Amino acid sequence: MNFPDNALFGHKPFQTARWAALSPDCALLLPSGPLSVDMSNSQGTGSALLKEGDFGADLIRFGANEGVQNHTHEGAHILFVVKGEGWVDYEGYAHHLEPGMCYLIPSMSQHAIRAITELVLIAVGNKHRPLESSERMSPVNQTPR
Repeated sequence: MNFPDNALFGHKPFQTARWAALSPDCALLLPSGPLSVDMSNSQGTGSALLKEGDFGADLIRFGANEGVQNHTHEGAHILFVVKGEGWVDYEGYAHHLEPGMCYLIPSMSQHAIRAITELVLIAVGNKHRPLESSERMSPVNQTPR
């Protein structure tokens, strides 16, 4: 079936992104190994998924024992854990991460991430900056509790 080009009618294009493949039995097959973009101020790599204005989503990956130091950023983010295990240090308190969990980081809240195993997250947030941008996050010195 052919559909009209929405751009001709003043609509914004419909955006989609594939962040996992499907097995024949419809199980998610998640990527393994570094992704295409080195994240600024982080040991992680990532892949941009979707963006509309200052709202966006990225796939983020940390190898075992990798992470991102304590930092803040403008805009709130919701992160979905899709693969692996790790820790998020939020305002000085450590919280375990595992697949099937999501967590919210409010704007300007101090947090750090450390992977135990390869850790893959989907980050969705406002005031979104590209993965490689030095403006994505601001490192903060803090000793975890």
